[in-house]
Amino acid sequence: MLPESPVLADSGPTFVINLRDADIRSLSEQVSEITSRTLVLDPNVTGVVTVISTTPLTAAGVWELFQSVLAVQGFAALPSGDLWRIVPQATIREGGTTPQETPNPGRLDVITELVTLRNFPATTAVAALRPLVASFGYIEAIVDTNTLVITDTAENVRRIEDIVRALDVDNGQEVYSIRVRNADATEVGAALQGALGSAVEGAAGNALIPRVTVDARSNTILLNTDPETIAVARDIVASLDVPGPPVPSVLPITRVYNLRFADAESMAEVLQGLVGSGGLATNPIAESLPDPDFFSGEVVDATLGQLATAPPVSSLAAEDISIQAVVDSNAIVVRARAEVQADLAALIGQLDQRRPQVLIEAAIVEVSGDIAEALGVQLGFGAAAPPAGFAATSFSPGGPTLRNILTLLGAPVAGGVSPQGLSIGLSSQDEFGVLLQALGSSTKANLLSNPSITTLDNQAAEIIVGQNVPFRTGSFTSEGSTQNTIERRDVGITMRVIPRVNQGDVVQLDIEQEASSLAQSTVQGAADLITNTRSIKTTVLADNGGTIVLGGLISDDRQTNQTDVPGLSRIPVVGGLFRSRQESARRQTLFVFLRPTILRTRGDAQAVSGNRFQRLRAIEAAPPDQGSLLLAPKPVQRLPVEIDGLY
Repeated sequence: MLPESPVLADSGPTFVINLRDADIRSLSEQVSEITSRTLVLDPNVTGVVTVISTTPLTAAGVWELFQSVLAVQGFAALPSGDLWRIVPQATIREGGTTPQETPNPGRLDVITELVTLRNFPATTAVAALRPLVASFGYIEAIVDTNTLVITDTAENVRRIEDIVRALDVDNGQEVYSIRVRNADATEVGAALQGALGSAVEGAAGNALIPRVTVDARSNTILLNTDPETIAVARDIVASLDVPGPPVPSVLPITRVYNLRFADAESMAEVLQGLVGSGGLATNPIAESLPDPDFFSGEVVDATLGQLATAPPVSSLAAEDISIQAVVDSNAIVVRARAEVQADLAALIGQLDQRRPQVLIEAAIVEVSGDIAEALGVQLGFGAAAPPAGFAATSFSPGGPTLRNILTLLGAPVAGGVSPQGLSIGLSSQDEFGVLLQALGSSTKANLLSNPSITTLDNQAAEIIVGQNVPFRTGSFTSEGSTQNTIERRDVGITMRVIPRVNQGDVVQLDIEQEASSLAQSTVQGAADLITNTRSIKTTVLADNGGTIVLGGLISDDRQTNQTDVPGLSRIPVVGGLFRSRQESARRQTLFVFLRPTILRTRGDAQAVSGNRFQRLRAIEAAPPDQGSLLLAPKPVQRLPVEIDGLY
């Protein structure tokens, strides 16, 4: 509340009231101080109010404003001696004061009035006047005295009294009420008065023209006429009471949007940025990802295409809209006009879509010697290789075949494997399993790791299989002792991948793969452990369910070992008889087999889970290792029979 305004200083102190989300009890305290009234608040009187005004008000005006605020919140002020009780409106029927108790009530004070009728029954008047009484008000008839008992605000009681006086005439007619639901009762009443006035006057030849009274607050028409005319009047009102053209709402409404797939905070940021910029965002859902640069793909392309044709929102202003995220329930609360709500609801529906998942299976293999060179030649006939010396291919008719790879690895070739690289009677899932089995059982290849991971489209995923090894990074002297500083690093197999699902079930894979190990031998001059590292960082395309191979990481390991007999090996001429020197060379090539599978639905995920389960069942069914002939074989824990509903 602002201090006294000098404009109306002659009429006493004035106040300018501006409140936003103020507690109604705090407002009551301020009103009590301004109006010098003692207020007693019911325990149920709670809530927050907002009052925006620039007009200076006197103490009486502040009291009237306070009564209006109470009415909006569902409360009312009732006098009780020198006190005023603030109670819910539902409890004030018995609390209205009589004119004797309050000679000059304010227009919003709740009073009880007795109105005596002379020309028509009070029970008939109650039926006609009940729609005009407030929801918390009361109107009943005393049959013996033909009197109405009305409890309502003083303003509404006076209005009802005026209507009763206008209708309480001795003309042999009755009073009827007609509720107008779609049109404006004032306009319908004017048309009805003109239509019935000319019709009755022309037919009856007298001056008993029906009297039409309109109550604008309840949008009701009161008609004083005879029973024959009321049927005509109802037909006329029914023909006029039709919905008009939609009028844009100027009042904001509040809606809650429960999200199924999107994140509420990210969605709120997108919508706020959209509204604040006055136009469509460049990529409205990129903020929902950890890194916006990772965002693209099939679903996004379709969504952005729809957004391009969405209704323009350049007329929206940030102050017209409030968008908040409810993290606990993953919902968006939007307060805006009805037409804006419709636009935002359409955008939210387009953005809140289920994103596909991608299952990425990998096989990281070391192949040595001539087998590596032969396999590299096979892979070189595939699709175009990416730059930086890598080779990449997929199992297509023009490239390497599964039969050739199995033959090179020394694995048995089943009769069902065709020369075109397909497995007769086997799905692509089984074909990859055959390859893994061959890699794991071959003595010519070392299957370093067989990781697999499922992640969302455009979501980074990482697999680390190895050890966390301490490395000495430095040393310092403290109080005469030397202290070493240690840094722990992961050593083993690491694979980082970001899948992007594009049109036509083509998956783009951003891959970073690293295979590191601790060197078995020491290097002269090295202060700590030595690691061997081979890494691949590339981007490739693969079809859904297709296998792609990356290769070309070659390492040479050359070692020289010398053994001698101390002393004798240094004798000239004959010393060579007492020492030996051996040199060895080992060449290894690292290949990475990748197979992405798109999981769009629950059924896709269940199918993949079932396939993995069958692989475990096959391992379980294999003959157990006999081990020692003297010891009984260890019991094998059996898998459950079914996995329905598990994925």
